[in-house]
Amino acid sequence: MSGVQRLGAHRNCGARFDRHFSICNSQFAICNLPSDSTQARRPEFRRRENTCRLVATLIGLVVALAGGCAPPRENIPTYAWTNDTAALQTMQWRAQSIRTLSGTCLLTLTRPNGESVRLDGAIAMAPPDGSVRLRAWKFNQAVFDLTLTRNGLWIEMPRDQSRRERVLPASLSAAQLARAMALFGGDALQGSDLRVVDHGGRLFETRKPLPDGQTMVAQINRDTLTVRRYELLAPSGKVQFAMTLDRYVQKQGVVWPMRLSARSESGRIDVEMHDIDFNTPLPPKAFVPPRGAEKMP
Repeated sequence: MSGVQRLGAHRNCGARFDRHFSICNSQFAICNLPSDSTQARRPEFRRRENTCRLVATLIGLVVALAGGCAPPRENIPTYAWTNDTAALQTMQWRAQSIRTLSGTCLLTLTRPNGESVRLDGAIAMAPPDGSVRLRAWKFNQAVFDLTLTRNGLWIEMPRDQSRRERVLPASLSAAQLARAMALFGGDALQGSDLRVVDHGGRLFETRKPLPDGQTMVAQINRDTLTVRRYELLAPSGKVQFAMTLDRYVQKQGVVWPMRLSARSESGRIDVEMHDIDFNTPLPPKAFVPPRGAEKMP
């Protein structure tokens, strides 16, 4: 079953914490008496309320610290450094070896004002073609279905106008992420106009000019040859879009980041991937936009 078809719940650190946090909230609500209650003004009830608050807080801390939410340590191959040219050739070979990717994911979209929403998702990619398919839902209700190919970007959203207005910011943020994932592939690290900036140390950098005057920057870990941050710079040098990549794993011979975090003026979107597969056949219509999808500019 491909990642585009998976709609099951995900067993992950965030979901475990959410379940425990809902329990803590329910316990806190029982203890939190109304401030204008006659009983609430009595010392014994104030002491009881404070005790319950303390217990609820301690439960939350224990869950956060002991619930298995510590980020896993990366266990990926290291690279014996020789020179910049050899390093880039190795990275280009790695990128070209990925023909397809599919899996499930957890999306957290945060607006500039700090409001956030968490969505379940499924993703499929065909890096050689620059194709990305991303579906998202919440409580088994579809939120958006995004398809990106070389021919354009399509998004299917709810037809109801009120729901559509709520979903639109999330879908546009996801579209920006999809475009970045399609752009930041093997092509990002090759070409006669690619320039390497290496001052020594743990990281080195590549810079590649784009046709629209922007510059694509990649910050690369020297020991593992893994990209840790991508940036799109405006002609003025201002960072228009940035994406960090971490929690790399090696699976099926591929080294891949399991967490992406993209930031722009429109907000932030965090992606935690799960159950990914590489180079497995995808459905023939994996990158065919749904009938109700709209083509975006």
